[in-house]
Amino acid sequence: MTEVHHAQVRWSDPDMLGHVNHARYLSYFEDARMESLARSPTGLPEAGRGCIAARVAVDYLAPVEFRAGLTLRVETGVARVGTSSWTLDQRLYDGDTEVARCECVLVAYSYPDGKSRPLDDDERAYWSSR
Repeated sequence: MTEVHHAQVRWSDPDMLGHVNHARYLSYFEDARMESLARSPTGLPEAGRGCIAARVAVDYLAPVEFRAGLTLRVETGVARVGTSSWTLDQRLYDGDTEVARCECVLVAYSYPDGKSRPLDDDERAYWSSR
């Protein structure tokens, strides 16, 4: 299952050449991840459960030229689920053109204990269905 997030490109996002700055791509990917986490059982801080990003890798495939009203599409899916971590596969599109890919490894984390933890059964089921 792929989740879709629409990222509004802001006036401050392009560089002086009119291209959306590469660092902004990370923010678009992060916003999509946060939206996904907010719907998940992992995003329940009151239960003491959460996660941390252990690795984020981005491949830049094409520049995005700023245009007024530009909205980019971020598609997020789960590539792998492990014992205490899962890997998100994210793609950024300008229209039909894929402009970047992101691989993000998230680790289940116990904030009260201050350390990683195994995924609970409901979390494993949720992320495995994505």
